[in-house]
Amino acid sequence: MTGDDTRVGGVGLVPDMLDLRILGRLEGAVTGRQVHLGPPKQRLVLMVLVRHAGRAVSTDRLVDALWGDFPPASATANVHLHIHRIRRALGPGRPVNSGRCGYVLEIAPGELDAGRFVTSLPEIRHAVEWGDLTRASRLSREALAEWHGPAYADFADHPMLRDAAEYLAELRLETIEQQIDIDLALHDHVHLVGRLRLLLAEHPYRERFHEQLTLALYRTGRSAEALEQCRSTERMFAEDLGLDLGARLRELRKRILDGDTAL
Repeated sequence: MTGDDTRVGGVGLVPDMLDLRILGRLEGAVTGRQVHLGPPKQRLVLMVLVRHAGRAVSTDRLVDALWGDFPPASATANVHLHIHRIRRALGPGRPVNSGRCGYVLEIAPGELDAGRFVTSLPEIRHAVEWGDLTRASRLSREALAEWHGPAYADFADHPMLRDAAEYLAELRLETIEQQIDIDLALHDHVHLVGRLRLLLAEHPYRERFHEQLTLALYRTGRSAEALEQCRSTERMFAEDLGLDLGARLRELRKRILDGDTAL
């Protein structure tokens, strides 16, 4: 996604303190009180409004999201009922009926877990650039703690949500990679071996994780295991993907073979 399509939250005046969570199963709270967000179709309407927060979503588009090419005769009335119930759950004025244009959900980044996650990433990068790795490690853990499951959860494969879900999932993986780089720089190697093996069980073709595991093994005095990690990665990439190892992992293997103490 690029441009406006990467937005996960719009900024605007809001009537109540809201906390929506889409990085996992949809949950919501208003002024600290958990609210019931309704059955699947109602939750999908809310997910689509969150995906396009700050922008109008037409009734026709919501009908299409719910029923595709085969809407029932009552589709428009059902959408209005879902909106009414969402407004009751979230408080008056959410979502705002904008007349012919459709419905707009105004939500600030701090009221959405995905918004908090995304807006924290530049702060992590700045801490790394300034060499404050302890702070960068803490910030990255706080950012990743916003996640409690896949983005948009049960609706991640929906055509109107798939691109946003994939975008957020990739940001999460990049943030994990960055966090592990920070921990390696802080010489926190031992606990990373187990964590990286778990990550690779879930993302076996993520080459950066293979590189980080190889380095963590080497730094904990397990040179033979580090070289075997390189060999097994090379075989898997060749057999499964028809690809060679990337330049970074090849260079790392060379330095391990040379017994480079600067690694």
